[in-house]
Amino acid sequence: MESFFSKLYLDLQERIKESVAEIEWIEQDFGQDTFDEWRPNVAFPAVLIDFPITTYSEIGNVNQSATATVALRLLFAPFSQSYEDAPLEVREDALQFFEIENKLVNALQGWCPAGSYCQPLLRRTAASNSNNRTGLRIRNLQFDTAFLEIFEQPEALRQTITMKII
Repeated sequence: MESFFSKLYLDLQERIKESVAEIEWIEQDFGQDTFDEWRPNVAFPAVLIDFPITTYSEIGNVNQSATATVALRLLFAPFSQSYEDAPLEVREDALQFFEIENKLVNALQGWCPAGSYCQPLLRRTAASNSNNRTGLRIRNLQFDTAFLEIFEQPEALRQTITMKII
């Protein structure tokens, strides 16, 4: 794979699979949590991966530096109750999604894929999105990374242009 995003996606899948055994499903984010009657084949807990925004700036000629956002959505089937009078074991079970999220963050914060083709991932945001019709517990995490894109330059761009001021 030559695309930065293809390589990073596959490397993220491997990193998550080997570091967070509790995760049952790792897939691209196609809005799997929004389906009411038909739900794609997703096992819980799941991590959905997307790259929602990348900003580019020039570093000379046609080459660019980029900052990419890596969005991870953790989907959890509803857990048990966490109200104050529930038995401690029940409350602890209800909070397992926080433990899995913590394990995922620890696996990715500062992680750099083999080959060092991008900067280490750095967490930027974490937010809940559990007000949904499907009843899923959802946590949204965003990490940033940076990379360079070096383009092959056509012969015309490689020539030095000299201006003569008269």
